[in-house]
Amino acid sequence: AYGIFGVSSFSAVFFSAFFGTGIVVLTYRLADYLYKDSWIAFIASLILLFPGIFIDSSRRAMVDIPLAFFVTLALFAFIKAKTHKPWYLVFGLATAAGIMSKSVLGIFPLAIAFFYLLFSRQWKEIFNPLLIAGVLLALGLGFSWHFINWMQFGQSFIDSHFGVLIFNRGFGENQHPFNFLGYSEDFLRNYWPWLPFALIGLYKFARRGFVEKDGNSLLLFLWPTLVFVIMSASKNHTIRYVLMIFPALSIITAKTFSDWLDSRWKNRMIGGLAGIVCLTALFVNATPIQVKVTLGESSKEVRQLASIIKLNIPKNIKIGNFRLSFWNPKHAMLFYSDRGLENPVTDMDELLKQLQSNPKKMWLSNSAEFKALQSRLPNTFYLIQANSKYAFFTSIQNRDFVRYDFSGMKIPNVK
Repeated sequence: AYGIFGVSSFSAVFFSAFFGTGIVVLTYRLADYLYKDSWIAFIASLILLFPGIFIDSSRRAMVDIPLAFFVTLALFAFIKAKTHKPWYLVFGLATAAGIMSKSVLGIFPLAIAFFYLLFSRQWKEIFNPLLIAGVLLALGLGFSWHFINWMQFGQSFIDSHFGVLIFNRGFGENQHPFNFLGYSEDFLRNYWPWLPFALIGLYKFARRGFVEKDGNSLLLFLWPTLVFVIMSASKNHTIRYVLMIFPALSIITAKTFSDWLDSRWKNRMIGGLAGIVCLTALFVNATPIQVKVTLGESSKEVRQLASIIKLNIPKNIKIGNFRLSFWNPKHAMLFYSDRGLENPVTDMDELLKQLQSNPKKMWLSNSAEFKALQSRLPNTFYLIQANSKYAFFTSIQNRDFVRYDFSGMKIPNVK
């Protein structure tokens, strides 16, 4: 995307938005394929879009949405392979793309397919040559990046990727005893108004799958349940990590509504939901009330400071971090200013010590924190620029060396 459109915010989120749109289409097509009912397909797509967690994630430069797309595509291909076995190869390729998108999280289609065949007692199908070929494609292509890096970096790659990034962040020490409830809390906060209907639907689909031996219901039940249970065992709970289950939950919820409603109420529901979505979008974007999910400009405060930070801090020199978090706004700052942010300093004495040893160093903090610093230690710090969220500052001794002349610099750095 950078090569085609240039380095910009648009390019950064292009493929996330592209695959987000693809998930909506896949959800519609999957529901229509399973139930031959355009009402279920349309409502499932609408449920996927509202509330806006899915849309919000599709507007961010992260790989959770591409992962969700490839998981959905893989399981759609697996379902179609029931009647046309070459779809197992598409299943393998899509799973490989999921692994390439987000490492081991991409193997969920293999686990879901395995348990589906196990619970439905399709022993012979497990050894289907095309399915085995699909699995080998998934593992061989999907982990090719890992193999190349292991060949080049050896044990240090294993330690950093699988040890630090996956095991330590996911299953390391200091887990809360009730950690497994983390995703339950996320859904209790964020999956309304669909949560109760989704839970009822999961129960109905489990009954159809295990008692009535309905294969489609079994697969749609295992899809969100396995992911939710396995991810709940980790200590790092973020709802975007489980976006891959949203298409299944949407179809389950839409099918549950379809079973309850007659044709007259179905038509009313379409009109009512469409009206609610439009009014909600209007309310969120046309009123000053701030909500988590919005179509507003992302990282606005970082963008405002990015140019002056780039002007004053040489390349490969990092910005000091006073009491900001480890991750935020680390990546946004790097993208918009080309300058990294150090790990946070939380102790004021340490801040003063570093300022004394290097008075030319420049720092970023929360605006409220900087005001507290100014109040407590007047004539110690010099504010270069601030906005409602962040303050960019240095020592008072460095005041005369701060640059404000942008005549030789192209701004904004990133559009």
